[in-house]
Amino acid sequence: MTTTSSATFTNAGVGSGLDLETLITNLVAAEKTPTETRLTQKQSTLSAQLSAVGTFKSVLSNLQSKLDALKSDGSVATLSATSSDTSTFTATASSAATRGSYSVEVVGLATPEKLASTGYSSASTALGAGDVTLTVGSKSFTVTLGDTGNSLTDLKNAINNASDNSGVTATLITENGGTHLLLTSNDTGAANAVSVSSSLVSFSEAQAAQDAHVRIDGYDVYSASNTVSDAIDGVALNLVAASPGSSKTLTLAFNNTAATSAIQSFVSAYNSAVTTMSALTKYDASTQTAATLNGDSMVRGAQSSLRNIIGGSVGDAGTFQYLSQIGITTAADGTLSVDSDKLGSALNTDSASVQKLFGNSDGLAAQLDGAINRLIGTDGLVDARDDAINSQLDGLSKQFDDLNARMDQVEARYRAQFTALDTLVASMQSTSTFLTGQLQQIANIGSWSSSKNN
Repeated sequence: MTTTSSATFTNAGVGSGLDLETLITNLVAAEKTPTETRLTQKQSTLSAQLSAVGTFKSVLSNLQSKLDALKSDGSVATLSATSSDTSTFTATASSAATRGSYSVEVVGLATPEKLASTGYSSASTALGAGDVTLTVGSKSFTVTLGDTGNSLTDLKNAINNASDNSGVTATLITENGGTHLLLTSNDTGAANAVSVSSSLVSFSEAQAAQDAHVRIDGYDVYSASNTVSDAIDGVALNLVAASPGSSKTLTLAFNNTAATSAIQSFVSAYNSAVTTMSALTKYDASTQTAATLNGDSMVRGAQSSLRNIIGGSVGDAGTFQYLSQIGITTAADGTLSVDSDKLGSALNTDSASVQKLFGNSDGLAAQLDGAINRLIGTDGLVDARDDAINSQLDGLSKQFDDLNARMDQVEARYRAQFTALDTLVASMQSTSTFLTGQLQQIANIGSWSSSKNN
């Protein structure tokens, strides 16, 4: 009698007793590992390149940001406005200002109109029902008091809360002679004078509306406010106190402190860019290790371009046409150093030429900005490199997916094969056990017969 096994095994090796799970895992790994290792190494290399390109872009962007201060309207070109008496006036200068010196006499300050009512025994004094019309400049508005709620306080609140209030503020002032309603124009200047028409309350002028009066190099200038910005091109005068008959001096000169700071910031950013680019492309012969972007044409091109601009001249800059003439020199490693004394002397001697060296349309700032923009600007070389690397990373991601899918199929094939083998071995073991038992029974019968015959 023969028996066969029809059992199926969910775990390879259960039937045979062999460690087929480990065998399948190792076989799949043996096929997968070489390709996986190659893809992982490529992915690591590309990720390092993407990071390095990002660093390269960052230092160039930082350098580019420092160039604004060197351009024609930047810090190097900024004029400082200095008052000989800041208790009388101060001043600020914009890029539209030009160098010069001016005599300034503050004849009078701009003042707002102030009207004060007659005195009342208290703020709650009733004024009666009626209209109060207030005019500020050419604009009027009217508030109406009723039979109740018509006190001095009510009138103050009505004026301040009027939706069409044309520019006046009401306040109450209480002194020994009684309580007064004080009306003050919100803006200074003669054009903002205040008047009141009403039978309920009468006002007298406490302060006349007046324009500011300033005399600049003998020319009379009037302004509705104490900020005079249309008298001298690019200069705003801030009037502090009247000093009629006493002239002060306004001096407009290049701000050498701001210029020095802007140049130092530029040099620092340039050195950071040069040092970083060198680190990204270096090769260490002692360890035979190459940096991530070693030999990269984009970075080497950037290094060469920046170096050529820095070492070049600006022909129409005047006294100073080279950086070396104002104390900025290039070291062997490409970094810049600043001789502060020589730079200070150049600014004091001819700050306009220093400004032109950097800020002219073909000055160093414009040249550097153009070169950097071709690298990191929209659709520049860096964007193209980023796109290329990211495209390769996307391709690798698909290859990883394909590899995993393929290995799933390989594992399924191995598992099917070993499951069949496992089932066969189990069946053979079952048959072997059965036959062994049958043979043992036959042997036992033979032994019994022999013993009986004896």
